[in-house]
Amino acid sequence: MHIEHTACSIVCMGARQLNPDALPLHRTFMGQAIERELREAINDGFYQFRVGMRLGADIWAAERIIRLRDTQFPHIQLHCYLPYKAQIDHLAETWRLGYSDCLAFADQVHYLQDHYSTGCLSRRTREVIHTSNRLIALYDNIADGPIERAIRYAMSQGIAVHTIQPLEGPPVKLKSHAQIVSFEADQTAKRSQNASMYPTMFSTGRSDNIKACW
Repeated sequence: MHIEHTACSIVCMGARQLNPDALPLHRTFMGQAIERELREAINDGFYQFRVGMRLGADIWAAERIIRLRDTQFPHIQLHCYLPYKAQIDHLAETWRLGYSDCLAFADQVHYLQDHYSTGCLSRRTREVIHTSNRLIALYDNIADGPIERAIRYAMSQGIAVHTIQPLEGPPVKLKSHAQIVSFEADQTAKRSQNASMYPTMFSTGRSDNIKACW
């Protein structure tokens, strides 16, 4: 299958919507759901995957891309898009290791600006999406939330949207007005470990070339 643009963007539900006590299970279940879509995209000819690095399933998606690249599909690429360069300075300690690992082992890291400003998160999401040919969206069912807005934006740009719908799995903690969402687990898969998948090695990672988007 010929694809003119081979970039695939990924947006996922954030950590604020997740039950903190079930994060290891969420990492497994959501990672498996995302990986199925990643494999389908790879089979369809996509090789560049763009992730906005929101805390939560964005990071777990980046981990899966790294694992697939390093074990089965050496031609695929992970491009991490940061809303601002100093984002890691504002992360909770529990997320810093996984976040820094993904940046260290990405093929390229982009950032919009040096420091936070109002609207930079939305601009990051649009930058991830607007030059892609497919969007993989792990939907959280929050009306007019970041994921729903990303889906609407992609559709307005004529970009194909593959939505990962709520499936079976551990409960997800959402706002009171939102539908409860959970995700299917592959019963034969191993449980994810709490430890990070890779050691933190910025100096030897594949993301030495960090670029500003604009």
